[in-house]
Amino acid sequence: MSISSYLKIIGRGSKGSGDLTREQAQAVFSSILLGKVSDLELGAFCIAMRIKGETVNELLGFMDAVEPHVISLETSAKPTIILPSYNGARKQINLTPLLAGLLVKNGFHVIVQGVTEDASRVTSYEIFQQLNWPILGTSDDFKQLLNLNQPIFCPLQVLSPQLQKMLDLRQQIGLRNSSHVLAKLINPFKTPVWQVSNYTHPEYPLKLREYFFARCASAILMRGNEGEPTASIHRLPEMSFLYANQSSRLTPEERFEFALPLTEIDAASTATWTTQVLQEKTSAPDSLLRQAEQIQEQIGQ
Repeated sequence: MSISSYLKIIGRGSKGSGDLTREQAQAVFSSILLGKVSDLELGAFCIAMRIKGETVNELLGFMDAVEPHVISLETSAKPTIILPSYNGARKQINLTPLLAGLLVKNGFHVIVQGVTEDASRVTSYEIFQQLNWPILGTSDDFKQLLNLNQPIFCPLQVLSPQLQKMLDLRQQIGLRNSSHVLAKLINPFKTPVWQVSNYTHPEYPLKLREYFFARCASAILMRGNEGEPTASIHRLPEMSFLYANQSSRLTPEERFEFALPLTEIDAASTATWTTQVLQEKTSAPDSLLRQAEQIQEQIGQ
């Protein structure tokens, strides 16, 4: 299937390009995920969307196309939180597994979903391996893993192999594409859960707010720490809690003093320190404790 008619809309540069309707966005992304688009057109689509940026309707349409290609999981009545982990650690320690562990201690089911490898970063997947925490292999395993009462890592390649293939185009093109945004928004559950949605670029908070309200979903919006859904060691950013009933609450930014006792941020060192924190053998960063506390207070148990 040719998508040239859609490329004519979105491919006219940052000032001359138009936007797709939700229906058009669903149609073009469905064709891409089904492998019906040529490599040349696929590359043109990725570059055009990178230059133009996604609208809320385009994000909604793209996700309409993605959802049939995402496995379905069932959780229990206990509140469930999804943490997307697609950036990992580059300069600072990856705190996502620690946040997941703190939230489990506070009574939540926690799903960390993301990539398994990144040559230049320390992924949450690698830290989960070092911690010997459960990692989803197939949807049939999920119920058994849920009963372990530990954070569960769900690789994108298990949740949606088609979207993982789209994400992998970055290695060929050299730029991220819309699948990076969509991957962070994946929700494999049919029952209500909470999604943490972290952003880096200033144009995304309003878009994401409209996106989650349009889907009547519950979400926590926050600026990410190196692209991860956590506070940094010294700063907990504002968190916007969006409720399915269209109401919202905003928590204020907070700053902290904390001396990280780590000089290395590799997976093994991070896992050892994370275990010591969760076993209360060493101090936890106040920013992470406060983030977990705020989530518990705002979501309610």
